[in-house]
Amino acid sequence: MELFGFTASGYEGMVVAIEVDIRRGIPGMDIVGLPGSAIREARDRIRVAIRNSGLTFPRDRILVNLAPADIPKVGTSYDLSIALAVLDASGQISPKMNSLKIMVLGELLLSGVVRPVPGVLPAVIAGLEEGIELFLVAEENRAEGCAVGKGTVYGIGSLKEAIHLLTLLGERKGVVQPSLQYNKKGKTYPDYEDLRGKALLKRAIEVSVTGRHSILLCGPPGGGKTMAAIRIPSIAPPLSREESLEVTRIHSLGGFLPSGSGLIDERPFRAPHHGASLEGILGGGRNLSVGEISLAHTGTLFLDEAPEFGRRILQALREPVEEGMVRLVRAGKRERFPADIHLVLAMNPCPCGSLGKERGVCLCSELEIDRYWRRLGGALLDRIDMRFPVSSIQDEPILNGDRGSREMKEEVQQATEYQLKRNSTLGVRFNNRLSLVQAQRVCRMEGETERFLLEVGRTLGLSGRGFVSVLRIARTIADLSLRDRIEKDDLLEAFQYRRYGEGSLYWPTSSGFLPG
Repeated sequence: MELFGFTASGYEGMVVAIEVDIRRGIPGMDIVGLPGSAIREARDRIRVAIRNSGLTFPRDRILVNLAPADIPKVGTSYDLSIALAVLDASGQISPKMNSLKIMVLGELLLSGVVRPVPGVLPAVIAGLEEGIELFLVAEENRAEGCAVGKGTVYGIGSLKEAIHLLTLLGERKGVVQPSLQYNKKGKTYPDYEDLRGKALLKRAIEVSVTGRHSILLCGPPGGGKTMAAIRIPSIAPPLSREESLEVTRIHSLGGFLPSGSGLIDERPFRAPHHGASLEGILGGGRNLSVGEISLAHTGTLFLDEAPEFGRRILQALREPVEEGMVRLVRAGKRERFPADIHLVLAMNPCPCGSLGKERGVCLCSELEIDRYWRRLGGALLDRIDMRFPVSSIQDEPILNGDRGSREMKEEVQQATEYQLKRNSTLGVRFNNRLSLVQAQRVCRMEGETERFLLEVGRTLGLSGRGFVSVLRIARTIADLSLRDRIEKDDLLEAFQYRRYGEGSLYWPTSSGFLPG
């Protein structure tokens, strides 16, 4: 019987072969192959768990090799696989199992009970690529393993149960497991109906979510920036199966997948505190684990009070926003994780927040405002497709009825299906990933409309990236109306979302707020 484990190395991970040699000598167990401290401590857990399960621990010299030996291994997921390998080498498992290749994942308690471990879904995917078809995991991890839809995943509760299961498999007897019970809890999100008198802000959010365009919301406190951002999950379109697998895989690697859950079917929404570290946002650490930006893959990363985040963090967002992935490089290690995020930033116009506020008095000097905006930086701002000024003044009477999340989600869903169907021939999904050539192919317009685009773009001093952003946004606006051709009104609205910050880094000045 060939037993395998799994080591999480970046997004892909690696299958690890478990080899055991038992020979005469002073009783003891040695584990080689760059094991971490948790794996070295497993020697005592395994010994006690085997004895407490009514089995015999060999009184010989035991050598356990984790191959490949040059890759560091960490975590407690090797407990069960090493225990079974020791029992197999000592002849306590049916010899009829010799022809099977099995991946085993689970942590052992001293009583022999098997606890769940993170990284089961990526382990099953990696095992299938290596030709492994049989997987033994903790019962709480079975739903996660079965979510891949391939291979045979068995859930077990104890070491004795694992031995019994292997005996039945060796005798080619059928094994019936209980039906899966998914811990799916319906989430309720705040509704946009609560955000009254902000029709223009809702429209900007709707356009941003539909095309997954990054957006910066800037305005004094009380304008509704945070309220608008935290309601994005209520209108976000559902995940495709491919996206669900990617998101679940990332959350499983990070250990954020709840026990007993299957595929994640809702787009992530991550809102880290501004005190988060660079490694917490981008990922990293000793084992290069995932960060918030990867946990928000295919979903939204919301940074409230954006200038309060470290400058290194903000500038490190530039590549992921543009490329859809984050590359982590440490001494001797290079890994990359998916990070196709919908970036939403919110900020005040000045440190005190009163600049541009009706009947408000700003106490900040021009130097303080200058430093405040420089934390954001022109390079990052140029990569943000939409910049929306949020005023404390209402667009319409606050007591009037307004669109809620239900109506907005229906429009977003229709427009999403419309753009996915069109963009599928281009190899992209959402409009925010359209290149210049692709945008020119799908952004059809009349000659007069095209001249208008060039004329206004020159007037605003748009960069090449700015022109592409306007085309992408206009394409999304037309998609919301289910139109194939872009009209002049679409471009006008797109320019409104892009014009602030072009030609000058700063929106506020000593004489007012957000000058045209």
